[in-house]
Amino acid sequence: MIDEVLLLQQLAAGDREAYTALYKYYQPKLCRYLLPFTGNTSDMADEITQDIFVKVWLKKETFIGLQAFEYYLYRMARNRLMDIFRSEKKRKQQDARLQEQEQPDYQLEDELKYREYHQLAQTAISRLPERRKLIFELSTQQDLSWAEIATQLDLSVAVVKKQLHLASRFIKDYMRKHGDIVISLLLFIALKW
Repeated sequence: MIDEVLLLQQLAAGDREAYTALYKYYQPKLCRYLLPFTGNTSDMADEITQDIFVKVWLKKETFIGLQAFEYYLYRMARNRLMDIFRSEKKRKQQDARLQEQEQPDYQLEDELKYREYHQLAQTAISRLPERRKLIFELSTQQDLSWAEIATQLDLSVAVVKKQLHLASRFIKDYMRKHGDIVISLLLFIALKW
């Protein structure tokens, strides 16, 4: 056991031996106290302990008459941990914000492209001859089979098939001519109606 009061008085006078004695006595205790909070990494616990003892040396005059130096050290350790956790949380939040800013908003961009292509496809559909347009809409919007469309419009299945083929080809050609987009995207959009 050490004479804490005497060592603190000597520390306040700038006695390095008193400082060393306090350090040797409290450093292992402080590290053990910090270990559970640092994920059992002794490097971090040692670093925090070093920071605390640097502050002790810098504020050495304020410890005269202090009755519970050990508890004071624990409070300093707890405050230092809180500072570290706050700064780590803040750093992570800033990293997340930076990452969001660096990455373009692809979802919004995709939505705008989809709307543009959808409008272009609607324009192409509106330019189809009436019967072809009706067959195309029955197939894509009402999801009717070729046979159902043929029955409903009193046509042969071959005529329905031919009209759907001509409608799809016209829409693709129109969009390629006016929209500069990939054919697979055209098929996807055209089949979504």
